[in-house]
Amino acid sequence: MPNTILFDANSLYARSWFAAARISSDPKEALRLAINTISLLLNPDTNKIGCLFDQSLFAWDSQQNKAKHREEKPPEYHETKLVLKDILEFMLATVHYEHPDMEGDDIVATAVYQTDPKDTVYVVSGDKDLMQLQGGNCQYYSLNDKALLSPAYINAKFQHIHRPNQIALVLAIIGDPVDNIGGITGFGPVRCKKLFEAVTPEMSLDKAANAISAQLGEVQRAEFWAALDRTLLRTDVPRVPRPAPLKLRAPAEVESLGIPQIGYYYRQVYHTYTTEPD
Repeated sequence: MPNTILFDANSLYARSWFAAARISSDPKEALRLAINTISLLLNPDTNKIGCLFDQSLFAWDSQQNKAKHREEKPPEYHETKLVLKDILEFMLATVHYEHPDMEGDDIVATAVYQTDPKDTVYVVSGDKDLMQLQGGNCQYYSLNDKALLSPAYINAKFQHIHRPNQIALVLAIIGDPVDNIGGITGFGPVRCKKLFEAVTPEMSLDKAANAISAQLGEVQRAEFWAALDRTLLRTDVPRVPRPAPLKLRAPAEVESLGIPQIGYYYRQVYHTYTTEPD
């Protein structure tokens, strides 16, 4: 069955952009870091995943979507992102998608739910929200840890949860300043742990949410459900395309794009996927 790789593209690109900014003012440095990271991730000899991929999709936040109230990026950030998208289409025959009213996280989640349950899906991200998808046919690859994260590891990271999809419940209780989510006023990790004593491992997400809600006062309950509406991933983003079959361009053609120092890692991944000469 196919192995599908879904990239939280904003997460990967932002990491490359800000890492490059510490080295050089040349936008090509961000392109180099992003392309080399992707080449390493696609290569079973270097990605700590150990498989070849059959199809791919890059999910992006729209520049129009201001839901997270992040600091505005400079024009060069967005211009270089467009260049990267064109390069990846050329290199891999991949498909990109962004929606003006939805976040890239929700595009990834929708794409996961659209895949055949018999397929294995690998989500690549540095965002904790997408850890919710770990389980079943979906594996979460952390850009921070440079490894697949097991459900047990994720559960331990969040302490109170029994399964990764309950991350949304934790964030709805204690809040998430990064995403401008307030949570329940006055609740931190200690009070969150107390609420989770009513949650059992066999509970569905809905039942777990109701078990938490039943312990709250009216005002707290309203805050919890409002926050949960934002911490849960959406799986109904319209018109999300199917991942595209992976087709790697010959290394000489990729190197002709003029991005310095991308040939070494790209040639390695190219030769793992094809027996054709350069």
